[in-house]
Amino acid sequence: MNPTLIRRSCRPVGRSLLAAAALVLPSLLPGGGAEAAGSYRVKPGDNLTVIARRTGVSVSALKSANPSLRSAHLVRAGQVLRVPDRVLPGRSHRVREGENLSVIARRYGLSLARLLAANPNYRGGKVLRVGATVKIPPRTVGAGSRATPARTGAAVVRTASVRVSAAPAASGWLWPVAGYASISSDFGPRIMDGEPEMHYGVDILAPHGTPVRAARAGRVLESRADFARGWGWTVVLEHEGGWITRYAHLSATLVRAGETVTQGQVVGRVGNTGRSTGTHLHFGTYLRWNPKDPLSLYD
Repeated sequence: MNPTLIRRSCRPVGRSLLAAAALVLPSLLPGGGAEAAGSYRVKPGDNLTVIARRTGVSVSALKSANPSLRSAHLVRAGQVLRVPDRVLPGRSHRVREGENLSVIARRYGLSLARLLAANPNYRGGKVLRVGATVKIPPRTVGAGSRATPARTGAAVVRTASVRVSAAPAASGWLWPVAGYASISSDFGPRIMDGEPEMHYGVDILAPHGTPVRAARAGRVLESRADFARGWGWTVVLEHEGGWITRYAHLSATLVRAGETVTQGQVVGRVGNTGRSTGTHLHFGTYLRWNPKDPLSLYD
């Protein structure tokens, strides 16, 4: 069977870098640059209407941000104008396949905490189903920033160099959810509920109820509801060589503590339980309880 390509989400870029990238507007400026973030250098042939359309603000907003324009109707080439931020109205978003709340928040430039505040019904772990409607609250965007969601494959997901297949990788590890390889949150530091934390695993997007397979043969250490630590329904397996794997946020566990499992045996089903923001599998790997990036095992 042909290997399936893993797709990973982009790590959040620093706010200052995002602002600079959004505000410079290189395709619009002579020489490919602006005088400063949030500014626009007037090109030959520009007028206020053209500049307003290019920067996504109104003519009146441009005049308010640039006192020299209040009594003037013309701009001169080379003049640098300040471009104000924009306040976008609230709207609704229809959930598409492969999305969870973290993905949607990134697409609209929101924190996860702000999106949850606008959709309190999802705070308790309610399943986010394809076709559901999520409220996007009003938000302020920097000058030149996109007013529409980023397209999948552009800013939200990227292609990693790691490949997996339905059969075990050369290293002997089996991918836990056959046919699903989109990663919504990588191993390492991230922001969750507005706070920085370390994420000791990867979040694999898959539909509710998708079978979860044991990555290696081993013994079941845990098979229980662990809501105290946010895992929800979780299965933990012990393997040879000191390896341990965790499968969390499940909708069901299908093994019992103390049982022996074979590689590829279904140990649970994908869900959205515990401290989760959408339907996915949290897959964690540890060597003698030292966290390791799961994707490093599939080279």
